[in-house]
Amino acid sequence: MAFLAPVTLGAFAGGAFARAKTDLVFLVNGDRLTGEIKQLDRGILQLKTDGLSTVNIEWDDIDSLNSVYQFRVEDSHAEKHFGAIFLKRGGMMEVILGGQSTSIPADSVVAIIPLEASLWQQLDGSISLGFSYTKANSLSQLTLDVWVMRRTSLRQTSLDVSSILSNSEDSEKQVRYDAMIDHRRFFEGIYYAQLGGGVQRNDELGLDLRTSLAAGMGATIVQTNRSDLVVGAGASVNREWADDDTQTDNVEGVVSIEHAIFAYDFPKIDYATTLDVFPGLSDWGRVRAELDIRFSREVVKDFFADLTFYDSYDNRPPGGGEKSDYGLVFGLSYKF
Repeated sequence: MAFLAPVTLGAFAGGAFARAKTDLVFLVNGDRLTGEIKQLDRGILQLKTDGLSTVNIEWDDIDSLNSVYQFRVEDSHAEKHFGAIFLKRGGMMEVILGGQSTSIPADSVVAIIPLEASLWQQLDGSISLGFSYTKANSLSQLTLDVWVMRRTSLRQTSLDVSSILSNSEDSEKQVRYDAMIDHRRFFEGIYYAQLGGGVQRNDELGLDLRTSLAAGMGATIVQTNRSDLVVGAGASVNREWADDDTQTDNVEGVVSIEHAIFAYDFPKIDYATTLDVFPGLSDWGRVRAELDIRFSREVVKDFFADLTFYDSYDNRPPGGGEKSDYGLVFGLSYKF
């Protein structure tokens, strides 16, 4: 769900420290690497070493590994296991905590997240910038997207900010921006609770400002090293200021779908679709929807070319604006 609550620095704060780089990773070709396991995500194990900096290793290329530090290990059924990790050559991973051991087939392991990590290790994110210019009508468009996510043992907090500024000699300047924060608390199995909210502006739809707060539940339907599918539902309250100086308060339902497909061979390729539908509860018959489809391809290490299609729909737009605002954006992004 694309929601946002008031942002506090505490959401992304945390202690920072460095632990010894004593984790061992053995590759199928016989190589041995020593370092600090940062994470396993989308089929890539990140290992921080002293001599080679951070190394990205495809999960299929790992023969065995071990670490005495504490991790959260997730399998393809969204089950979560906590403890030290030992991957044996037979293809089974042992997760050991307090003398208790759990065995997981290696090909079912989809995420490894360190519990004793510094703040920087808990963060993933990207920064994307795009610009286009059309001489025929002197139309220029500037886009900026920033996404940051922090993951801890059972919680995930993400901040997503996107903006589009359009200007031409034939029309007034058009502004579109979204700033959203989303907090999820995971439970045993596939389910999680969600709280978030945000602020939005869309001149094309006649919306000067919308502030929202929402809560709900979600479930991870598919989680593999190749794809994810997440669904959620809940309720939202918002206040809107239209460009005709009217102000309204609304209660809406929320239904969301997030789907991603990714390939970890170079070049890395990501395809992600997010759809949020907001059926009106206090304004019965009104329906809003936000669709975002993004394709990313790695150009050089950690730098990507992005192609994004977006569509904002409102069958009863505030201030009598257009019902739909859509576009296609090309940009370059850096992911960390």
